[in-house]
Amino acid sequence: MNVAIFTRDAQRIGGTPAVVLLAAFPYDHRMWEGVARRFEGVPVIAVDPPGFGHSPIPTDPPSLEIYADYVAQAVRAEGAEKVLVCGNSMGGHTAQAMIERHPRLVGGVVLVGTKADIDTPAARAARTEMAVGALVGRAQEQLVEGIPTMLAKETVTDFPKIPQLMEKWINEAPGEAISWAQRALAARPGRLETLGRAQIPAMVVRGEQDQSSTAAQAEAMAKALGTRVVSVPRAGHLVPLEAPSAVARAVMSVYRRMS
Repeated sequence: MNVAIFTRDAQRIGGTPAVVLLAAFPYDHRMWEGVARRFEGVPVIAVDPPGFGHSPIPTDPPSLEIYADYVAQAVRAEGAEKVLVCGNSMGGHTAQAMIERHPRLVGGVVLVGTKADIDTPAARAARTEMAVGALVGRAQEQLVEGIPTMLAKETVTDFPKIPQLMEKWINEAPGEAISWAQRALAARPGRLETLGRAQIPAMVVRGEQDQSSTAAQAEAMAKALGTRVVSVPRAGHLVPLEAPSAVARAVMSVYRRMS
């Protein structure tokens, strides 16, 4: 298997839609634990991105489309016929690729702290620089230094365990995985048109203090999907870590519409 998965209520997969959780860069399925435990009786599949957690370092060229195919293959192998995909940041970009490439599988989507735009030239250059630096051990320090920009200021001051966990997970991430992910993110296309064609139950979630994706970008995705933006106070880019109950409510709202 190209990606490692972790399931809850796996015996129900196939008989009822599963919730698939896709992590933000540079994290793995553990960032979803606070969300996943709120889904009573709903089958959940949490995914480790390529090279992170228990997933092997990919041998395929860096591509979110390839990652999306890995996920589709893995969840189908579990017996899933229809899924709701919830992705944060890089996971949200991959969820959009799944909508495009596996429309019969994806029956609903929740996009958290992400966008449907391509990177600016400056952002693409920064990703390429990190991809190169990651192969010689320079990326982790840079990512750790950026932790406060990923969170709401209240999270940093009031919940120090969250940035501590993030630092631990970053330092566990292999340089090869960081490099692959950054190159894949830099190469992604825009997908607003994909979202506009989706015609599936959906919701967009954004932390009010998100410094990585803007309110306008969230509104653009919501408009394309025919849904609304849930704005989460006292949260930044990583809403599943900062406000897991808000993400769980959004997911279950979409899930009920699928059913």
